[in-house]
Amino acid sequence: MSRFRLRPAVSTLAIALAFGPLGALAQTAPLVAARPVDIRIAEQPLAQALDDLARQTRLELMVQHSLVAGKTAPAVSGRLTPQQAVERLLAGTGLSADVTGTILTIKPASPTSGQSAPATLAMVPVTAQYERSPITEQSESYTTTGITIGRMQQSLRETPQSVTVVTRQQMNDQVLTSVDQVMAQATGVTKSQRNFGSHQFAIRGFTVNDENYLLDGIPGMLYNIGGWVPVDTAIFDRVEILRGAAGMVVGAGDPSGAINLVRKRPRADKHFDVTATVGSWDRYRAEVDTGGPLNAEGTVRGRVVAAYDDRNYFYDVSHSRQPLFYGVIDADLGRDTTLTVGARRQENRINGYWLFGLPRYTDGSALNVSRSTSLAQDWNRHHATATEVFGELEHRFDRDWKARLTVNRTESSVEQKVGIARGAVNPVTGVGTRLFSTQFKDLDVTSTGLDANVGGSFTAFGGRHQVLIGATSVRQNYFNQTVSSALGSAVDINNPNSSAVPEPLSPAWTFQDRQNDRRYSLYASSRLQLAEPLHLLLGGRFNWIDFKSRDQISGNRTEFKESGEFTPYAGLVFDVNRQWSLYGSYADTFAPQSQYRTAAGSVLAPAVGSNIEAGVKGELYEGRLNVSAAVFHTKKNGVAVLDAANPDGCPSGGATSSCYLSGSTLRSRGFEVEATGEVLPGWQVAAGYTYVSSRDNAGETISAETPHHLLRVSTNYRLPGDLNDWTIGGGVSAQSRYSYFAADNTAVRMGTGGRAVFDLRASYRVNRQWTVGLNIGNLFDKTYYAMLGELRRGNYYGEPRSATLVVRGSF
Repeated sequence: MSRFRLRPAVSTLAIALAFGPLGALAQTAPLVAARPVDIRIAEQPLAQALDDLARQTRLELMVQHSLVAGKTAPAVSGRLTPQQAVERLLAGTGLSADVTGTILTIKPASPTSGQSAPATLAMVPVTAQYERSPITEQSESYTTTGITIGRMQQSLRETPQSVTVVTRQQMNDQVLTSVDQVMAQATGVTKSQRNFGSHQFAIRGFTVNDENYLLDGIPGMLYNIGGWVPVDTAIFDRVEILRGAAGMVVGAGDPSGAINLVRKRPRADKHFDVTATVGSWDRYRAEVDTGGPLNAEGTVRGRVVAAYDDRNYFYDVSHSRQPLFYGVIDADLGRDTTLTVGARRQENRINGYWLFGLPRYTDGSALNVSRSTSLAQDWNRHHATATEVFGELEHRFDRDWKARLTVNRTESSVEQKVGIARGAVNPVTGVGTRLFSTQFKDLDVTSTGLDANVGGSFTAFGGRHQVLIGATSVRQNYFNQTVSSALGSAVDINNPNSSAVPEPLSPAWTFQDRQNDRRYSLYASSRLQLAEPLHLLLGGRFNWIDFKSRDQISGNRTEFKESGEFTPYAGLVFDVNRQWSLYGSYADTFAPQSQYRTAAGSVLAPAVGSNIEAGVKGELYEGRLNVSAAVFHTKKNGVAVLDAANPDGCPSGGATSSCYLSGSTLRSRGFEVEATGEVLPGWQVAAGYTYVSSRDNAGETISAETPHHLLRVSTNYRLPGDLNDWTIGGGVSAQSRYSYFAADNTAVRMGTGGRAVFDLRASYRVNRQWTVGLNIGNLFDKTYYAMLGELRRGNYYGEPRSATLVVRGSF
């Protein structure tokens, strides 16, 4: 088995991070005045309007107060450059503006012929507590000016933890239409198969649980987002991925991280965008994204996104259809208050649904079968729906303080009928895999989330400080019905028959589990300026958990409560200069394990631990490029481990459930480097390298799919001069080898070699409205396993070489 070495790739990335800024300094950076942003300024006194403009564009305002006194500015909204916006504000005032770099200067208009110039007035700097918009669409950037995952907006450099942002532009360039695909491109993220057929992700070796996914900052709204109830990315502006302890974000802390999915909001300008996609394996997709002002004043704005995805897969039998509808409205109830309401409906229908993947040979080696091999029966099916409504009310008390109330309700359902094939294969005889059973599932999940917070900034003790306080309530009701019926037919692994057995009828349910999960928290976070270059970040969250479960057939009950569990957080940021910062952070972790049960039926106690991180961050070229490097160490005690004596049919659970034991201690340490944004004019890069060593009590890797070395690179370049209508790009996802002892036979080791998978793309701008692009995935048609499971099941090939043609129109 060949072993891929990452040293050349890592060296290349290190050189790019070290010398890329020097090369870029030789280029002429585009002026801030030439970059359009979303502007929303009400009719008001000119002084206040200019202050609002400076805040929204992150410019430093220079003005003599007597010039603007007594003057009124009109309402200005839309996607404008700062120069365009200020010219509209100053129309008819006898004033002019100059935007140079990050300085906005207001001065008397140049005198016409015959007029004398006015006396020179001293310009006075006006400090605006600006909040630069973190919106990424239309920015053409692979980075953002701010993140909102912690509810208190701050830049990447001001955040004392590692955060990756996958922007709208990167999603468009790489045709990332699912959260799965986005996660697969993120620094330090790996993918693994769950024991019940869907999949999940890990960060730094620790699993990202469902409650670690947030919708606009609210956790617990996306049940089984990995696999069963996926979310289409057409509705998102960006995806923020925080690595490390996320207790301040999701309530019950976990050292893996948190993923914040930030929805698209209505724009101030009218737009109509269409996208058509055609790809390998009969993949067809269409998107429409339209919206704009709904009244003449622009105080009510709307947006609608619709998509339909129809596709086969590179493996046999399966076919899916995924319709999506999303609508959202913003309404300004006054100058300082905005109401947002919206809804989403998405379906995922898969015929020939394949559960559990391929087995391995009994000696742990990989099967030598075609990548198109599927063990699914043609009557297998999976139907998932998600219906969501949400609302937000934001009130701005003044330039520095605001209050926000957010509510979200999601109703999800899953129906499955799946013939399950499993069983390790004898490498000599080729037998061992059988159609084990048919699994029937009917699942309904309702999640309701509420978050209220107030925050702002103030001056005290010679420094400028920020504080945020709030409360969160998340309620989830879950009703799961399952039953399994035996099949027992042998499977020819080299020539599987998708019609081997007739479609069975559903028997009576043997397991009906009703769960009620209530989680409440009070939180506070602060950013305190101890000195001009030094900021202390302090925060904490009190958590209350009330979990109840009852099997309505057996009568078995499970209850778990936790009251007032406190998870603290502390960070320190030292600004070396305006571009570079050093930071360190510490957080306790507290992770409930109510989803895991022992053979006796009791819920496992929470896992607890700590997380330490330190690093350096840079915000270069007026924020167009963000770079970072970090070291981290995480420890977690009392973690659930599979009970080898009860791997299937746990006495306290359903027919397909597993039992667990508590007591494992997990440790993870390593370092990361990352660069995102514009390294040279027109050249966007998202690149990250991770080294991680994660071990359990026995010295085994704690996450099977977490290799020591992991590299993700994606880049796109718009050609200069006469070739400016062309962009070219590509990327690589590379990792080192890994292996582990199989869960279903701890005497056998299984693993995979290192690999590097490349992609290539190009696009052409036909005119101002239309663009055509071609993406080639797995350029060299590398054969590899993307996910490993056990000897008997859970092993999946990576996607072969593919081609995707995308046509985009904007009107």
